Amino acid sequence: MRSQWEIRKVSVFADYVDRFAQWRERLSAAIAVVSLGVLIVLTSPADADSRTQSATNAGAFGEIPAPKQTDAIPLREAVADSTQEQWELSGPDMRSVRNVVTPTLTPVLPDPARATGAAVIVAPGGAFYMLSIDSEGYAVAHWLAEHGVAAFVLKYRTQVTPRDPKGYREVMSARMSKNPDGKPIETPVEAIEDAKAAVRLVRARAADWAIDPRRVGFAGFSAGAMTALSVGLVDDAASRPDFIAPIYPPMLAQDVPDFAPPMFLAIALDDPLFAVNKDLGLIQSWRKARRPIEVHLYERGGHGFGMNDTTQASGMWIEQFYAWMNDRGIVGNEFMRANDGARYSVAKSTIGELLDNPQSRAILDKYIPQITRSDRIELMRGQTLAQIQGYARDVLTPDKLNAVQAELGKISRKQ
Repeated sequence: MRSQWEIRKVSVFADYVDRFAQWRERLSAAIAVVSLGVLIVLTSPADADSRTQSATNAGAFGEIPAPKQTDAIPLREAVADSTQEQWELSGPDMRSVRNVVTPTLTPVLPDPARATGAAVIVAPGGAFYMLSIDSEGYAVAHWLAEHGVAAFVLKYRTQVTPRDPKGYREVMSARMSKNPDGKPIETPVEAIEDAKAAVRLVRARAADWAIDPRRVGFAGFSAGAMTALSVGLVDDAASRPDFIAPIYPPMLAQDVPDFAPPMFLAIALDDPLFAVNKDLGLIQSWRKARRPIEVHLYERGGHGFGMNDTTQASGMWIEQFYAWMNDRGIVGNEFMRANDGARYSVAKSTIGELLDNPQSRAILDKYIPQITRSDRIELMRGQTLAQIQGYARDVLTPDKLNAVQAELGKISRKQ
């Protein structure tokens, strides 16, 4: 049995979570007033009506009528009680949705003239009890679309919560108080299944949306970040995204397989849920598995900064995410044309990434064994072949470089 002191700690923690939730709602409302005009401009025509109506209800926070969602694509057949889905206004133009039983995927597509061929599925957070559908969903998707990336907002199934606000807050506080040691809850099977279905759907309709099926990513926030990690580690390659971007995820170490996708990770070090007094073992787990990872650790930003610009630094995460995609050759039609659609690029991939893949390693061993078997190879892992050629042109001649690229292109087209 728990001691009186332990019971008191849980009670205090639960009270803190409840107060934090109310404070965050007020803060979100204040931020939303400033960004209201911008967000309305970025909405699709079908979504604009519901958002405009929300704006007229500024201050009348609480349950609102569900939007039409005419662009939403169901990921499974609607169930009989699908009408229980509950939409709420937590601030002007800041909506959330809970009691989701029918998962959907809503495309937010770029201007064809600016399209890069890359795609990102966006999973909002909300403790698997609700989804912050605007600040961690549509706002992210519209930013990506404005920059040429096809985005898809995933409304995945959530766990059942009471409809009345007081009961809902009590359920949320109870969930948090059951984890006083900081261990995160597990990703529900339903969320993982919906994420996998979303990846398969985007790839299946890649031609319709002018998307390269080999450049489909998955970004998520908090609970959505947990979903991103989970779908990124599934055994089924057809359901696994090509890259993931968990934003403020749990940072505990975990087993990472050799097929784990490249990862972009961002979190504030003052995050009370996943960073303060926590081990950042997830970073080392990816590095131990020799999988590509880029990490941005912000001094301040708290938990749930999303698109809210909580601090100037944490507010830059999405620009940094885009820059990372550019560095990896995920965005940019010029890159794909120059390399004939090759998955492994001489220009962009590091020699470490090429060596970690058995097929591409065999090609490198065939043409440049002097490099792959060098006792200094570990020092060169972060360099591209083009960079290595700059100081080893006698070994990595232009002819060999072209031959390597040609064979890498062949194995890419077979996958």
